[in-house]
Amino acid sequence: MRILVVAAFAAIALSACQDPAGVGLGLIDEEQSDPSARVVPPDDLDTLSFAFPAIGIADEATTNTRPQPRVLVGDVQDAQFGDTRAFAYVDALQPSAARDLSASDVREVWLVMPRTYTYGDTTATLPVSLHDIQGSWEVSDSYSPDTVFSVGAALTTTNIVQADSLVRFDLPASWVTSNAATLVGTSFADDFEGFALQPEAGYTPAPGVVFGLGTYLGAGARLRLATDEDTLNFPLSEVFTSIAAQAPTAPPADIISLRRGTGSELRFTADFGVFGPVPLARGILRLPLDVSFAEMGTFVRPLALSSALFGVRDSGTADPTYTALGIVTVSDGQGVLVSTSTLTSALQRLLINPDTAGYDRFEIRPNLNPEFNPASLDILPVLRAMTGQTNIPRLTLTVVGAPA
Repeated sequence: MRILVVAAFAAIALSACQDPAGVGLGLIDEEQSDPSARVVPPDDLDTLSFAFPAIGIADEATTNTRPQPRVLVGDVQDAQFGDTRAFAYVDALQPSAARDLSASDVREVWLVMPRTYTYGDTTATLPVSLHDIQGSWEVSDSYSPDTVFSVGAALTTTNIVQADSLVRFDLPASWVTSNAATLVGTSFADDFEGFALQPEAGYTPAPGVVFGLGTYLGAGARLRLATDEDTLNFPLSEVFTSIAAQAPTAPPADIISLRRGTGSELRFTADFGVFGPVPLARGILRLPLDVSFAEMGTFVRPLALSSALFGVRDSGTADPTYTALGIVTVSDGQGVLVSTSTLTSALQRLLINPDTAGYDRFEIRPNLNPEFNPASLDILPVLRAMTGQTNIPRLTLTVVGAPA
């Protein structure tokens, strides 16, 4: 048995990148009119648990660490995909000009971040409190996705609504006075650990909302320090979103409910041994979606427009190896597997020798790449194969020639 997902990507890659017989096949409905087409429904379609922390560096120029362009904050009730609570943690970098100041020069300090994302009730008002982070932290994969840090009492609270383009948190004068020396001091990197953003204590979602706030300086995110003569910008640095999700209490019966940030991914299996060692011209994986879940009145769930396909080898070891094989993109209400040369080679090997070649399983992960994984709760609502239903998850292989 082999995962349907792999086959799809491989076949697509084969036609687009290597085999001239595949040129122009996009004009053919291979499921209906091409005698060389073979439609393969999945023998197994299930979900697996996978979680990766939404942690990284708020620097669009970063090349050697995981960039993280967004944090999430909020609390939402969602019986169909699961209730979710998100806390955001952000640190900052001190500009060199700050060390030319004295503590007495500091007049005001505020944090500003662009609102860039919404999951939940677009009419909701979310009160978000700002807290000092107590204790040190760093960008580390060792944190579980729902890790929370110790924080101090709320310093200030800002109400966020869907119409906001920028969100501002004004630090109280008492905090500015107490922390001015740290902000302009030479040990800022060691003494300042940043802020936590949390739904205000006592906030009850009904159904609530989770907002995304941009972290990149180029998008407007920064800690600002004002003097009588100037205003300095402290870019954000380490950022982390703690995401705690509950299992859905009323999951839809006719879809597989996948969602980013909450540790769910999709697994396919299929038997390719029946085809024999044949060359491929093209392959397409189709994942029909129920896009009605993306917008239900004023409640919105963004679609995961791109998801990653991985081939997995267990090899009897404790840590399976994952190979990125291609990207599933969403268009016209379905996910379509786009070809890559890596997947093409993997699928051709699989068809030649299905018992020994290829991977132990294949997985579609709504989280694209752990090295670039913008924090989100995007959904991938894949239709299940129900009795009498024709629009089901399926792989279509177009072979070279027409095997018996």
